[in-house]
Amino acid sequence: MKRYRKRPFLKGVLRVFWGRLSDDPTPDIIYQRGDGCPKPDGHMLYSFFGCKRERRDWQSGQIVYEPSLLEELESRGYDLTTLEFSIKKKQPE
Repeated sequence: MKRYRKRPFLKGVLRVFWGRLSDDPTPDIIYQRGDGCPKPDGHMLYSFFGCKRERRDWQSGQIVYEPSLLEELESRGYDLTTLEFSIKKKQPE
């Protein structure tokens, strides 16, 4: 069984990684935002990685849902347990 360490919240950093929350025994994709990162930025990160993409099929006029980035990566043979993404806010000058 793989052990997952608890990752600290870093000030001004948005992160996405494979891990486990302290109260949940099953690992999954974790979205984390540190102090100084507003909630809408966290929602944007989730919608980019985890939500199905919506587009209109102009032939039929129907709305078509395409796989999320995570689903697309997994279907192409990538190991999501190695996922690591982080971005830090710019410091004001």
